[in-house]
Amino acid sequence: MDKARNGKKKTPFVDRRAPARQFSAARLFRWVIVVGGLLLAAGLFYSVQVLVEQVRDSARGYLYRSVEIYRDLLLRGDAALAYDAVQGIDFPMVLTDEEFHPLSWKNIDVPESADSVDVIRYLNRQIRDFQEQGNVPISVEILPGQVNYFHYGDPKLVRLLRSLSFTSAIVIAVYIFLGYIGYRSIREAETRSVWVGMARETAHQLGTPISSLLGWLEVIGDGDEATRSSAIEAMHQDVTRLEKIAVRFSKIGTSEKLVHMPVFDVVDEAVRYMRTRVGTSVSMEINDEGVGEAALQPELISWVIENILRNAAQAMGGEGIIRLTLHENSEGSCVDIQDEGVGIAPRDREAIFRPGYTTKKRGWGLGLSLARRIVQEMHNGRLYVRDSKPGGGTTIRMVLPR
Repeated sequence: MDKARNGKKKTPFVDRRAPARQFSAARLFRWVIVVGGLLLAAGLFYSVQVLVEQVRDSARGYLYRSVEIYRDLLLRGDAALAYDAVQGIDFPMVLTDEEFHPLSWKNIDVPESADSVDVIRYLNRQIRDFQEQGNVPISVEILPGQVNYFHYGDPKLVRLLRSLSFTSAIVIAVYIFLGYIGYRSIREAETRSVWVGMARETAHQLGTPISSLLGWLEVIGDGDEATRSSAIEAMHQDVTRLEKIAVRFSKIGTSEKLVHMPVFDVVDEAVRYMRTRVGTSVSMEINDEGVGEAALQPELISWVIENILRNAAQAMGGEGIIRLTLHENSEGSCVDIQDEGVGIAPRDREAIFRPGYTTKKRGWGLGLSLARRIVQEMHNGRLYVRDSKPGGGTTIRMVLPR
């Protein structure tokens, strides 16, 4: 049963411009992609470098021990065992004399068609590459006064890890690029949905009063004096409605001043307007459990409530009861709108607020998206599905800060 309120003293205007000072969710998503990619790249690069150094240190230690065994066996005159001592080394290696002339090599793919001069040149290039990698040659005194040098490169595992770091950098770059492209695509698709939806919503909002005005013009031309008087009064109401629609659209996206006023008054006005537009088979009940005032923009909050009521009536197939419960909690002033409709699946409870989402064949999916933006971005409030069961109805809650 409806409950009226009178005599409330209205407090001064409150200017809230938080939306202009806050990062949007889309901008936050973009920065999460970029920062997440950079942190991932830095963490992966650091981990690979630590692993590379550990593998290199382990390989060098093994090489030093093998060379010591090789030297001891040579000094004992056991060349065959000395040769076996270095067979387990699995990374590239060149043995040279004191003048760095190559004597032998291991794990190096020397071109088969190369002559001896080309082989020497190729091995010398390998030695320079080993030195550029930071691998200091190991000297070995094979005979008193005769020194050879082991020049060695990085093990296969180190080379694999290094290639992995470059590959990972490319993958991360592609990840950031695709993430950015995906972000742009989502934003562009959302923008298109919003523009198309706004155009259709404008046509829908203006269509009813304009059609009514055209009908009343015909009545004025054909009717008697009493009929004309009644038609003029109805036309006045339609013009007032057009003015209200124009005001609503002009306030979207602007930093409007919010005024403290009774929440019940705004809800009651929206309900009275919607009663004549949802059909006689849909009834609406308001239960005020002690809601007070909130800082709001009445034209826009009224539009939010109308959108939710229209969706509720459609969800019930044009027949049933819509209950509005007004109360206070720790967050602010709450308006719960409960219908007896088909309900919303858990996976769709957030999707219904996305631009373009609709289950209606002739819908354009903007009403609830626009409603949430009005409540959350312009009023710093909340609009969400508080409860819903498939086949058991839905309760949408609007919270406005006091």
